[in-house]
Amino acid sequence: MLELFVWIVVGLLAVQLFILFCLILWKAKAISHENKINEALNSLKPQYIEYIEGNRPAEPSLPRGKSIQTMVMEKMLDEFYSSNDGDLEERKLNQLAEKYLSAHYRRTLKRGSWAERINALYFIEDFYLLSLREDAYRHFLKLKKQDEEFRQCLRVCASLQEDRILPVIVEKEGLSTGFIKELLFRLNEVLMWEILEIIEDKADIAENVLFAFITFNGEQKNEPFFSFVEKKIYDERKEVRLKAMNSLCNYGKISDSSILDPFFGSEYWEERMYAAKLAGACNLPQYKQTLLELLSDAVWWVRFSAAENIQTFPDGETLLRHVALWDEDAYSRDIAKHMLTRKGGISA
Repeated sequence: MLELFVWIVVGLLAVQLFILFCLILWKAKAISHENKINEALNSLKPQYIEYIEGNRPAEPSLPRGKSIQTMVMEKMLDEFYSSNDGDLEERKLNQLAEKYLSAHYRRTLKRGSWAERINALYFIEDFYLLSLREDAYRHFLKLKKQDEEFRQCLRVCASLQEDRILPVIVEKEGLSTGFIKELLFRLNEVLMWEILEIIEDKADIAENVLFAFITFNGEQKNEPFFSFVEKKIYDERKEVRLKAMNSLCNYGKISDSSILDPFFGSEYWEERMYAAKLAGACNLPQYKQTLLELLSDAVWWVRFSAAENIQTFPDGETLLRHVALWDEDAYSRDIAKHMLTRKGGISA
């Protein structure tokens, strides 16, 4: 019995030593492979910079073997794209990516693991591989779960200007406002107009889609869509009106200042606040008196917005100082003092 136990222990030890030996061999091979890639990268990078800049007539020779060529080129192009500030010609970078990486990423989308597919999708977008637009779209159609692969595949399709995803952006349930804005950022103006057409033709458009479109265009100050954003301040839904007013603040203009008039007396304090913001953002001095009246509003945020935007006018400090010292309303005096003391205080 003891002899059997000893043999079992020896056997287990032998197995553990064999596994350890295999791990050491695998690690050594991986380190050797990584060193080989880094050596090739360090050697080839200066040569490829010369080639891309046009100072070298022929493309440098890559190491033999498809696998190492792919890894070297992927690493090198990733570094070039990450650090490129306009010195390297993106057309040549894209040509190299198409030549050495597109077939690899196409295979990865078909047969790679989840992590490999995600990695490939990020590189397809970074390298702007237009030849894979159809592959990316077909891959998207296979995805059922709204995970990171789903989202990144949509980002890739948007970056490559795949118009078949436009109904998905507008109609797919579960897409957040922030993510929809990410997709809009990637679309060109032609596709943005198509998105707007879908939005206007669809009576029951989801509010988060509308919020994303209104907010994005305001943040980017997209002039072609200004009139649509401005029109939405008349929407029957309060939240849509507020998003439109916020976006108009970003635009810093309105087509007719009189459209603000009803909002200064709105029953909703948020609309009174944004009306005050717009008066300052659009530089409308005709509303200074209205803003002074809002300093006594019952809601602190409205008073703060009015004081903050009075301050944007050339005589704003003087007006606030007068209110702080002489106004009969306590709310007005307090908010004027608050705004002035943020810049170092007032004197009696």
